[in-house]
Order: sequence, then structure tokens, then C-alpha cells
Amino acid sequence: MAARKRIAKKLPEFRLTKEHNEPEETDLKKVKAELLKEIEENEKNSQDWYDKELDKNLKQQK
Repeated sequence: MAARKRIAKKLPEFRLTKEHNEPEETDLKKVKAELLKEIEENEKNSQDWYDKELDKNLKQQK
């Protein structure tokens, strides 16, 4: 008789342990933190730019 091939069974996603989900969650948290930091820097830089332009305009009017 011919030997049967063994089929590797995969666990459905709802049965995966937490260990499998944690790396993805931490990656997402890192990306979120980086994006928030970048947004804060952009807002800070834009505020600085507006302040500089305001100072220039006030000096020109004198």
C-alpha cells in the first residue's frame, strides 16, 4: 500500500495564541508613536514659521 501524505493543519486565526499577535501590535504602536511625533514636529515647525513671518511683517511696517 502507498503511504498517506500527512497534511499540516493550521490553527484558525481566532485560536492563535497571544504570542503571535504581540509583534504586530508592538509594530503598530511604534509606527503610531513615530507618526504622532512627526505630526507634533510639523506643527511646531509651522508655528515657528508663522511667528517668523509675523515678525518680518511687523519689522517691515515700522
